[in-house]
Amino acid sequence: MPANAPAPTVTSPAPAGALPTRPRLLWILGGLMAAVLVAYGATRLFSAGEVMGSVTADRIELGGLTESAAADALVGLEDSLGNTPAEFTVLDHSLLLAPESVGFDLDEQAMVQSAMRVGRSGNPFGEFGWWITHLFSSTPIPLSAKLDPTALEVVLTDWDTEVIGNSPFPGSVVVEGTEVVGEYPRAGQEIDRNVAPDLILAAASTSDRTTTALPVTETQPSLTSSDIDAAVREGQLLLAGPVTLTNRERNRQVTFSVEQLADALAPDLGPEAVTFSFDPDVINSYLEPLRADLEEPPVNAELVVDGDYVNVVPGVQGTVIDADGTAEALLAAARSASRAGPLPIDESVDPDVTTEELQALNINHKVSQFTTYHDCCQNRVANIHRIADKIDGTIVPAGSEFSLNETAGERTAEGGYLEDGAIIGGRLEKAIGGGVSQFATTFYNAVFWGGYEDIAHKPHSFYFSRYPLGIEATISWPLPDVRFRNNTESAILIRTFYSRTSITVAFYSDNDGRILVGEQSGGELRVYAAVEGGANARQVSADVSERTNFRDPPPPRYIGDPTIVPPEQKQDQSPAQGFTVGVTRFITVGEQTREDHWNVVYSPRQEIILVHPCQIQDSGVSCPTTTTAAPVTTLPAPPPTTAAP
Repeated sequence: MPANAPAPTVTSPAPAGALPTRPRLLWILGGLMAAVLVAYGATRLFSAGEVMGSVTADRIELGGLTESAAADALVGLEDSLGNTPAEFTVLDHSLLLAPESVGFDLDEQAMVQSAMRVGRSGNPFGEFGWWITHLFSSTPIPLSAKLDPTALEVVLTDWDTEVIGNSPFPGSVVVEGTEVVGEYPRAGQEIDRNVAPDLILAAASTSDRTTTALPVTETQPSLTSSDIDAAVREGQLLLAGPVTLTNRERNRQVTFSVEQLADALAPDLGPEAVTFSFDPDVINSYLEPLRADLEEPPVNAELVVDGDYVNVVPGVQGTVIDADGTAEALLAAARSASRAGPLPIDESVDPDVTTEELQALNINHKVSQFTTYHDCCQNRVANIHRIADKIDGTIVPAGSEFSLNETAGERTAEGGYLEDGAIIGGRLEKAIGGGVSQFATTFYNAVFWGGYEDIAHKPHSFYFSRYPLGIEATISWPLPDVRFRNNTESAILIRTFYSRTSITVAFYSDNDGRILVGEQSGGELRVYAAVEGGANARQVSADVSERTNFRDPPPPRYIGDPTIVPPEQKQDQSPAQGFTVGVTRFITVGEQTREDHWNVVYSPRQEIILVHPCQIQDSGVSCPTTTTAAPVTTLPAPPPTTAAP
């Protein structure tokens, strides 16, 4: 080979199956792109219903959280920001403020929706581009927060006073005696209200607590010295002399002295002017002595019971001096040259209860009435009369619920109730308000036979023959109660009537003319229709089953009484069997009948015997010595008692 000959080029043959370099690069890039697309698709798939990517709110990471979890995280952020004081400076004074004290509030739902939109807004190419560019970075979302303007203004006003101490004075106009005196407004300094709220909100909306300076600005009052001078002149004009108001129809006039006008004059400093008025309450106090001569008060309409029927006595409109109108008339007259004007008297004042209101109640006749009887002249009778007076005249609107306890109130000595018998721990004992259960039973029967909806009632623990078997109720405070609903389209007027030996409860409403009357007397129940009524009347009847499930009382209970001379004994409570009865009420309207059923369980009544305490086993009491010794029987100690509800 010649010395200058070029070296031979050696080319290795490509191995079988190998791709050229450029196609290989394309394959690699295609594979990478496929992998990226698969990753993007997986991210979109598995992020459904969650915040996608890394999304932060302040220092809270929301990425990967569901909407509910993200909202909870933001509630925690709100609590942290609200309770961490932010520092502010005003004229070099350092001040701390807990954002929570001025109503700091994050809109968690709006922020969650903002987080959920990250990476999901725009077209598919834009969403893919966002994902690529944010694989290794976070997307912050702004805090949607607000403060309570009223609470913030209170704080800023306090800072104006305590730190700056030079608040603007708006001026004043006051009445001193019969003179109107003004004080000129003055400029001052206060925290800039145009800037401070936004600065405080921004400081509260970040965990990075840096000190924020709040700017102070000079503030001019809205009123000027000229405004105060003009107001003083107007006020003096209003008090320049007496004012006379006249009502020509009634030939009456009222003169208000300068002193009275000054007493009622009320300046009001508005943002643009000072205005005057006369205080209607003060004017009314001066009118009060004149009302007897000048007024005819309105008369309320009334429901008057006439036997079995109810009449509406129409109300009457009244004539009343209008205090508000008089104050306005005084202001107009005081500004006039004559210093005189009309005295406004309203001659068409409706009563509190109008004829139309009572007519709309549709109370026309007695619907149900029930009477029970008792011995006279006992404390329980006074208690029955007391609760009857509390209930008398009550109106139960259509569709509303009535509670005997809520209406009558608690029975107390202060309320006029006396001690008498009540069932306590299975024994008849003395209690304030004892005996009112007879009223409860009488009342309940008016409800029962009127066909009204029974919500709650409780029969007595023991059966008493003076009450209808099964159709009776007891009452105590606060329970048991007698409650019913007026499930008709007419209101109910409740009236009570009593004598020395009876109590009657009557319901007046409308039942197409039907009147049902009942009583329990001599151990017998009698109910009859005094008036049959029309075809649409509710017809109420009832069936009480035979007594079943008899239960004998327990052995006698012995109670110590030191007034008993042993071995004598005294029966304090007689024994009686317990039993059960079923009560079914039938309410028929036209062809439709509804049945209401109750099972009433009466407890057996234990015999109670009073003996000297020495006869009670383990009492530790010695029997008194007698000249003639008599055998003394030791009796079992009484079991502990529990007061009945």
